[in-house]
Amino acid sequence: MSTSNTESQRGQKQAVERIKSVATKRMWTKQEDAALIECLHILAEDSHWKGDNRTFRSGYLSYLEKMLGTKLPTSQIRANPHIEPRVKLLKRQYNALSEMFNIGSGFGWNEEEKCLTAPKTVFDDWVKSHPTAAGLRNKPFPFFDDLVQIFGKERATGTAAETAADAVENLDAEDNTFLDALDAEEGVKDSESRDEVGASTCQASDVAATAMRKDVSSKKRPRGDDGLSAFVEEIGKFSAAYRETT
Repeated sequence: MSTSNTESQRGQKQAVERIKSVATKRMWTKQEDAALIECLHILAEDSHWKGDNRTFRSGYLSYLEKMLGTKLPTSQIRANPHIEPRVKLLKRQYNALSEMFNIGSGFGWNEEEKCLTAPKTVFDDWVKSHPTAAGLRNKPFPFFDDLVQIFGKERATGTAAETAADAVENLDAEDNTFLDALDAEEGVKDSESRDEVGASTCQASDVAATAMRKDVSSKKRPRGDDGLSAFVEEIGKFSAAYRETT
């Protein structure tokens, strides 16, 4: 077979694949997305479908197809090639946003517009090492709070599930708490240093005084000028011992 024929067949194959891709690609409407999120909510609360590591058990796509068929009977949405890539996209975007809120710096959340906010330079730097976040800046993401319940670490309400606004607010609170803890720690260290100096000085005085008492008591106190000289000598020893200890 000639090279030209091989290239021609390869080009035809690629053209067919592009046509199939266009034919199967679906532009989801807001109504369809809302119905999908609602169905995912139901599955997330059902112990039969809830799997490990924020996943669903095998067969959940077919079940989602039936649920959406009931809610949107004319949509003709299928598990493949419609539901599966849509769920993967939503999860990927949710994970990217969560990562920025949890470990990123300079990111915020517009609660009214339901979108991620950040200076362009900050976001561009982040995307360099996190390509899945591309395109999420200032892009409306109205279902983020719902996806917290569906894909979050804990599929529960209350403190186990944080909304985007909560995540940003708690991140700021953690920063302030950390700074307060540093200030408190510095204060404790200063206080402990002063206490340790005082304790060391007192301990040194006690040691020196004890040594002097033992030394004096071990000798018979002389009388007269000899006794006074001995006493002065002992005082000198005490002073020297105290200075050495301190």
